[in-house]
Amino acid sequence: MTTTPADRRKQWLFTYGTLRDPEVQQILFGGHRPSEMARLSGWLLCASDEDGYLFIRPEPTTTVIGAVIELDATMLAIADQWEEVPRYQREKVQVQNADGTSREAWAYTKRDGHGAIYSGTETSLLDRQTVLAAAELFKRQDHS
Repeated sequence: MTTTPADRRKQWLFTYGTLRDPEVQQILFGGHRPSEMARLSGWLLCASDEDGYLFIRPEPTTTVIGAVIELDATMLAIADQWEEVPRYQREKVQVQNADGTSREAWAYTKRDGHGAIYSGTETSLLDRQTVLAAAELFKRQDHS
């Protein structure tokens, strides 16, 4: 597969769940991705009633704390498959970096998702080993 300059162009992804985990990044992208703490205003972090994974939905008075990671187009396509787009939607958002500047980034959203407000620190309600095993299985299915 030949890569083009567009394939190598930086893409920023706001992460708040499993894609924040360095081991999940290692499995899916072949290494830990550079990241920066960030916050996303106007969104609410929830835990899915269906599967225990986290999602965000619009809520004007709340903020989600997460990080932005740098991906190339190939890695973003892998992330789309991991996040089961269109089950989650990938959309552009404006995040505020730790230094107070803002940046446009992608985020996986579930505007019509159902679940409880989540204020924990884990990247999902699932056992971490279960998430890592799911990532290993996903990668073995040749999602690249």
